[in-house]
Amino acid sequence: MSRNHRHKGHDKYKSRIASLLKIYADDDNFESQAHSAKYLAVLVSGYLEQAVKELLLHYSSQGARQQISRYIEETWPISRNMTTDNIKTILHQFNEKWSEEFLSWLGQDELRKGHINSIVTWRNSIAHGQESNTTGVTLVSVRNAFLTIENLVSFIENMVKPQIKK
Repeated sequence: MSRNHRHKGHDKYKSRIASLLKIYADDDNFESQAHSAKYLAVLVSGYLEQAVKELLLHYSSQGARQQISRYIEETWPISRNMTTDNIKTILHQFNEKWSEEFLSWLGQDELRKGHINSIVTWRNSIAHGQESNTTGVTLVSVRNAFLTIENLVSFIENMVKPQIKK
């Protein structure tokens, strides 16, 4: 698939989330904001999952035989909790250096790991009806996690981009 096609999915996701964050921030009803924050937490987790998948599948399609690329795409899990441990494992499976660079990136800001893992935990709690585990889900906390995840997606894209043959 072409680079533009491959990135349209997560770029659209990112734009939608950014737009919703602005809209929901203008809501004066705190209960409504709480529900909106939970919805956004699910979207941000989905954005993370989709972006990592798209970037790495695009990488795998460059220069590899079509059969190998197809195998990777067909065997990619339909849903994957993108915790920092899972991201590290996935990156390691592609390139050991990438997982090391990811761990270094995480270590540069102590909040990054918490933001990424929290958004995944919140998504799972929301999806599985565990409302009591979502007290930390606010528009501010989701926005902070989203900013970290945007940075992570850019980091991964820049890391794999030099490996992609133009």
